[in-house]
Amino acid sequence: MKPGTIIFSTQGMYKRGSIRQLKKIKNIRMKRYLIVISSLLIFLSACNREEVIGLTEPIKSINGTWRISQALRNGTDLTNSFDFSHFSIKFTDSTYTIDSLVPFAVEGSGTYRFDNPQYPFKIQFIQQDSSARAFNLQYPIVNGVRNIILSFSPGCTSNTYQYTLQKTN
Repeated sequence: MKPGTIIFSTQGMYKRGSIRQLKKIKNIRMKRYLIVISSLLIFLSACNREEVIGLTEPIKSINGTWRISQALRNGTDLTNSFDFSHFSIKFTDSTYTIDSLVPFAVEGSGTYRFDNPQYPFKIQFIQQDSSARAFNLQYPIVNGVRNIILSFSPGCTSNTYQYTLQKTN
């Protein structure tokens, strides 16, 4: 190229060999980098760290009166084969009262406790005669209604029962 040739660039046009124009281009680029870096620093330093509040699972409460809504024996539905309408179990704080006897996990009233109050998987019934038995427990919500599902074997291990209880009050 001959001296004095005009060169086109993204920064505009300048004459080849013009040192002043090259410095001007470098200054403009440096200013852009400086603006971008300072903007990033301001943005990052302006952010406040949020405190993460630990959420705890509430302790499960089964207080109230519950009735059998479904009964299974070895997977076979017994709900329509037996009259469970007279049965109810009332839980109050740590005690339970059974109103009518049906084949159930325990025979009489007493106290109860969960294996873990926040995440119960087992419930232990302690009858008034001090005999205690633990049973598998599920605590699902089905169609917007809280259920208790108890699984137990009343003595013969070949027979397993699963009662689904629904709260009446």
